Amino acid sequence: MNELLLSVIIPAYNCERTIIQAIRSVGTFNNRNVEIIVVDNGSTDHTKELVKKEAQNKENIIYVESKNGVSNARNKGIELAKAKWITFLDSDDTFTTLNEHELEKVLLNSDSDLLIYNYLVGNSGINLYSMTKDKIKKVSVIMQMLENPTKYLTVWGKFYRTAVIKENNISFNNALKYSEDSEFLIRYLLNCKQIEFNKHYFYKYNLTENSTVRTYNFQLAKEYEKAIVQIKSDLEKHPIYKHSFSIFVLMQVNLIMVHGAFAKENTNNGLYQLKAICNEDYVHEALGFISLKDIKRVRLIPILLCKYRLYGLASVVYKLRIFYNNRKMKK
Repeated sequence: MNELLLSVIIPAYNCERTIIQAIRSVGTFNNRNVEIIVVDNGSTDHTKELVKKEAQNKENIIYVESKNGVSNARNKGIELAKAKWITFLDSDDTFTTLNEHELEKVLLNSDSDLLIYNYLVGNSGINLYSMTKDKIKKVSVIMQMLENPTKYLTVWGKFYRTAVIKENNISFNNALKYSEDSEFLIRYLLNCKQIEFNKHYFYKYNLTENSTVRTYNFQLAKEYEKAIVQIKSDLEKHPIYKHSFSIFVLMQVNLIMVHGAFAKENTNNGLYQLKAICNEDYVHEALGFISLKDIKRVRLIPILLCKYRLYGLASVVYKLRIFYNNRKMKK
């Protein structure tokens, strides 16, 4: 029997409306070299029945169960993966119609440890290939990824060497509810030797109201803080990334403000929460790495306003960003 080329790991939780579409989107690469591992992590709807029915007479679809939580599900998939490469697919997303033979050729011939593809968010393309200034030097790539976490630090849309994951005991931290994929990817990046970007679009992230990052959680700041502390520990032996990590921290503050402090579901005082988080040691330290010259980076504008204690103006920027995001969702 030939070695399996690709393990597709799909964590599944109460996704009866989308799971079959996700599985069938892998059909583009549906051959004997590909296995699809669907890991149910506590579903209470009809997800289990639908997946088992889909798997009938299809040896390459494997249904298993894990403890609750997306990290537990992905870790179970990694444990079972038998292929040379691993990729992750969320149950409400899909693969695009990338040429099967072209992908197979890349996976068979690549000497890299990480393959990064462009992807779609709804119908909008995110062209990481053209955005990445230096695609060769690993240090430069990691810096840019840390400084642009929303676009780069997603676990999906990438191919990972199974051997690198298993030989270095890289797994998802199930203590993290947010940024667990970023933390996993950062540790993987530190352990891989070569990174390769591909200009094709491979993954489609489907915008839904129930997406984790769009769901209000009153403990959002605390959860992001846990991830920041863990990632800081991961990078402790790599001081070259200190500045880029500081930008990463400030980008997390943006997320906390947009999806937490100033979210319409939050009944607490957003301005008070903004001031409070800026006084946290890890944020205060990160603010020391930016200056007025960073004003050209649009995402840092509200952060710069906070650095100079212009919290009222920063709150206006965050509210405008929320308004724009909501309009975009309705289109």
